This record gives sequence, C-alpha cells and structure tokens, in this order.
Amino acid sequence: MKLGVAGMLVVASLAICAVARAESQPATSGGPATFRRLSAAQYTRSIGDIFGADIKVPGRFEPPLRDEGLMAIGDSKVDVTSSGFEQYELRAREISAQVLADDRRKNFLSCAPRSLEVFDKFCASKFLGKYGRLLFRRPLTEAEMTSALTVTNATTKTSGNFYKGLESGLARLLASPNFIFRVEQTEGPPRNGTLRLDDYSLASRISFLLWDAAPDAELMDAAASGALHSEDGLEKQVDRLINSPRFAEGVRAFFSDMFAYEQFDGLTKDQSIYPKYTSQLSKDAAEQTMRTVVDLLVTNKGDYRDLFTTKKTFLSRRLASLYRVPVDGAAVDGWIPYTFGPDDPRAGILTFAAFLVLDPTHEGKTSPTIRGKSVRELLLCQKIPAPPGNVDFSKFQDPKNPNATVRERLTAHRESPTCAGCHSIMDPIGLGMENYDGVGDYRTTEHGAVIDASGSFEGKPYNDLIGLEKLLYESPTVSNCVVERAYEYGVGRPVAGGEREWLKYTSQRFADEHYVFPALMQRIATSKAFQTISADSVAPGAKVASSN
Repeated sequence: MKLGVAGMLVVASLAICAVARAESQPATSGGPATFRRLSAAQYTRSIGDIFGADIKVPGRFEPPLRDEGLMAIGDSKVDVTSSGFEQYELRAREISAQVLADDRRKNFLSCAPRSLEVFDKFCASKFLGKYGRLLFRRPLTEAEMTSALTVTNATTKTSGNFYKGLESGLARLLASPNFIFRVEQTEGPPRNGTLRLDDYSLASRISFLLWDAAPDAELMDAAASGALHSEDGLEKQVDRLINSPRFAEGVRAFFSDMFAYEQFDGLTKDQSIYPKYTSQLSKDAAEQTMRTVVDLLVTNKGDYRDLFTTKKTFLSRRLASLYRVPVDGAAVDGWIPYTFGPDDPRAGILTFAAFLVLDPTHEGKTSPTIRGKSVRELLLCQKIPAPPGNVDFSKFQDPKNPNATVRERLTAHRESPTCAGCHSIMDPIGLGMENYDGVGDYRTTEHGAVIDASGSFEGKPYNDLIGLEKLLYESPTVSNCVVERAYEYGVGRPVAGGEREWLKYTSQRFADEHYVFPALMQRIATSKAFQTISADSVAPGAKVASSN
C-alpha cells in the first residue's frame, strides 16, 4: 500500500512521538511516600470543590511549617496539637451541618430514606460512598464505610432523624486523617529496589502539583481505570490539567511557597517611618508578583528567567504611588497592565515591593543580610546556616554608629572570622538592593550619603539591582533551583541522593525547552521519578490507620 503525502506526515509525526516517549531518562531510587497535612488553602478549596463555594469553612488552622525551603515539605513534618484536632472536629460538624441543612441536602442526596426516623443503609451508603471517595481521594475501604454507617445508624436512633445521622457520618469522614492528610500508598512487588505509587496516590500528587487541589472526577476515574500507569493515559490527564484555567492557581500556589509568601501574614511596618505602607499595600505587593508570574509563565509561556528582567507587570493605585508612576483611572479600583520605562529603576521581580518588603525582623530599616539570604535560599536553593548564638550585633544596630550607610556598618560582620563566611555570600547581594527602602520605595542616599549598590555575583560585577538581576538571569543556578523546588514541592520531601542524576537531566531539558514553565511541570508530572518510591522506605505490610 502506498501512502500519500498526508499519510507520510502522520507516520512521521507518530515516529517522532514514539522517539520522544522512548527517550531514556535516568532511573531513580525514589524516596519515601509522604503523609502531608492539607494546607488551609487546600482544605478550603477541597470543601468548595466538593460541596460548593457557599459552604463556609469555620475556625482557625494551625500555622504551617517551612522546612528545607518549602512549606510543602514542612506539611509532612508538622505536628497537629490536641487543640488542632479539636478544631478539625468542630469544623467537620459545622460543615456537615451546612451540607445537610434543609435548604441544601437536595443538592447532594440522590436518594431519600424510606422513613425520616429510621436508618436507611442503602441511601446512607450511596451518599457516604460518593462523598467519601472525593474526600479521601480514593474509594472508602470496607472498614471505613462500616465505621461511617455505624455512626450514622447510632445518631439516627438517638435523634430520631435520618439526616442528623447522616450529618454524623459525614462529619466522621471530614474529621478523618485520611481527609486532613494526603496519605500516599504504594503498590508492588518491588523492582530494582523500588515501588510505585498506587493510582489514587499518583492522581493526588499530580493534581496538587498542578492545581493545588484534590483530583477532580475525571482524574479519579482515570485512576480507577488504571489509565495513569499507561503513558498515553498519564499524558492525557496531565495535559488536560495544564490546559485548564485552574493551572494558574496551581502556579500561584507553587510560587507563593517558593517565595515564602506566608511571611505576609501579620506583616506590619511603622507608618511613621513608612507612611505609604498599609496592610492593603502589602496584599497588593504580593498580588503584583503573582499576576506577573502567571502572565509571563502561564498566559504567554515565556522564559522563566525573564522574571528577573521583565519590565511588564500589573499595578494598583497604591503600588503606582509607591513606584511614583502615573496610571490611568482604571487602576483606582483594580489592576492595569503596566510597562516600566527603560530608565525606570524597576525591572524584574526583585525590584517589586513584594520581595523588598518581606523583612519582618528589622523594623524601620533594611537588612541586606536578610535580603541576600532570601535570594540565596529561595532562588538559588543554597542553605545558609543560622548565625552562632554569641554574635555581637551591637555595632550594626547602634544608631549612634558613625558609619553612615548599611554597607559600612556591615563591615564589622564581614571582618569577623566567625561571621565572614556567611556574610560574604549574603551581604553583597543584599547591598545591591539598598537603593530600595524597607517597603520598596526607591532612594539614592542613606543618611545623606550616596548609596553604593555595586557588587559581584559568581565572579561577575554589577552596579545596581537591575544589573544583579541580569546576572541571575544568566546563571544556571537560578533555573536549576526552580526545577529542584518544583520537584520537591510535588513529592513533598527533599530530593534524594538517587534522584540527582534525573534532576540534572531534567534541568538540562528545561534549558533545551527554553525554560518554559508549563513544559517543566508536564515533564515532572509524567516522569517515572515522580511516581517512584524507595522500597527501603516502606515497612512491610504497612497500612495507614483509618478513621474507624
């Protein structure tokens, strides 16, 4: 049979796809499966996705823990106090009461009890099975269903009301560790010392990585059919999630974690020193960077490194005032796209207020050390040790110090043998930001002295922050770091030693693909590494305790 031109093109296309799939990725040893607490945002989003946005999520959540550079890693190590568990119990009962209130229950129940006063096992099983699957992100086990039905039956008998019984059954599921925590399970037998995540655990990893949310019905169905462990099925679902508008929310969640934006919670500044600062300005600062990230990386599928040089952003009226730029009336009550001029001292996210304002420890002044540490740890994935307990900060903190600028005052630490090692890698970067005060307002002098913002990074000189950002753009350490952070964010743990070669390979592919962030996330989510678990990290026969 002869093929026409169109047929040959199809064959060639399929051959290219086959080669791409067969591309040899370094094998990994995997790491442990994780047990991660849902963040407040993930918990709230799950309730909204399952039961509707009108369901209120009451109470307080215990604070998150940042560990090894990410809260996504801290979520697997955080302790839940007895008070915290009480909050989960109270929250579960209040949410259940809302779901099964007289004016709402018809939206969730596809059956009616034979009698309002009598327990109906069929109807209860249908309701609890459906919503238990969504809450636990997998089907309920027989023991879990029995436990929920037992509670439902007991409350129905004592209250004389089937719906009150169903409230108790649903509350049991909502208060279960299997909902509050993302519990990963594996399947075997081991091959080359590794296991793989089971279908539902893989679905959760993918969904929380790409959407910062629990799997939707289609992804759950793909898990149930086993499609996620075929190349075609996995790619289809990952591509669907990335092409969804919800991917932007997932990108926001990742970069909010990577940039340590939890520090905005409760952030204050002395308004007698910084009259332009308000709590709303703080919120606008964070939102400006997130809008810029989504526009560049998701909407326009741009080069990740352009975050450090871009002149394009979005402004509110408060930020326009801080940056001293005119904007039209559309910014009075909202946001407008804005491009800084070629001579404006703003270009790249490090010149935006969000990065510059995030120092809650030095009231009324900047700290080049803190700013430099943030760049090293958040953007370069370099761990900076804590200062020794006997450091003398008095020379830097003394307001009567005759040295006029922060650069001169910091010399005392750089000259101390105890401090020099860390300060030599933090301070030069932070001093490059000294043209921006504690809320990001631009300045050229400090205490009457002209600010010197020059320095060097990786052996290359710069004159100011914009020059430093150009060097960050060129540094492979910057792009390698976002690859490492994205993977660690997805798996909920630091990169294991046996994953380093795969990480190096993926960083090179990120560069080859022009640093397009959605392509990076697609590569991570569809990789064998993402679903590989070290067999040594799983105890034989280990099971997670259910809520019964």
